Amino acid sequence: MQLSSILDHRSYKTYLGVWIKSQPSKGRGVKSRIAQVLRCHPSFISLVVSGDSHLSLEQGEMLNRFMGHTDEASHFFLLLIQLERSGTPELKNYFLKQMNQIIEKQSVLKERLKFKKILPLEMQARYYSYWYYPAVHMALLIPELQKPEALRRYLKLPIQTVSEVLQFLLSTGLAVEKDGKFLTGTTSVHLGADSPMTSRSHTNWRQKIISSLERIKPQDLHYSSVVSLSRSDVPRIKAALIQAIEEVRDIVKETKEEELFCYTLDLFSLKETET
Repeated sequence: MQLSSILDHRSYKTYLGVWIKSQPSKGRGVKSRIAQVLRCHPSFISLVVSGDSHLSLEQGEMLNRFMGHTDEASHFFLLLIQLERSGTPELKNYFLKQMNQIIEKQSVLKERLKFKKILPLEMQARYYSYWYYPAVHMALLIPELQKPEALRRYLKLPIQTVSEVLQFLLSTGLAVEKDGKFLTGTTSVHLGADSPMTSRSHTNWRQKIISSLERIKPQDLHYSSVVSLSRSDVPRIKAALIQAIEEVRDIVKETKEEELFCYTLDLFSLKETET
């Protein structure tokens, strides 16, 4: 889970109860799975959520991993546990102060990005660092993939990775959260031909293509060919490929979002520079 999902809570018990009910199974069997993770009886989980029993910090750390919390959300969750376990007003204020600092920092970041229409360069570096950042971002256009668990299953990513990506997308305005679902936001990403991230982006997807060759599906298309050409025909082929790209872009603009695909085109000389 991302930081934004937990910041509004001042009780880890309330937050845990909300999280359990938000699961695809509507909470059925979730308490039993939590009990297995914490190596305790399921009745203890019920006492934690709606009774006087408390999680230990060790159990909180195990739950962080099970729930797929980001690093920031993990820290906040442990602060919530310590807040409720505190025995004096002074100790409660100590943890509340730390929580308020996190909330204030998050608010400042949101305000700084509020009027950004294009993702700042320093944040583009993270967006293009791994293939799954743009993949998760585009997947949010598909209604069936607008929840973390659905993204995890579809992309076969660790739930913590999905949570980290969603937190980044939320913090930059590339995504918004509404009624428990994640939608694309108003901020956009523009990668110019001269961008230092262009090479990184191409490399990420070429590596992904290599892995896709290990499990070719009927709807996939992979084509490679080595040909000899007249120099005068190279611009013609390049123009034909550019036209194909434009035709695909026109189709994509009007299409209904149902599946996530990656497509690439490559045309390059095999001549090596002489040294």
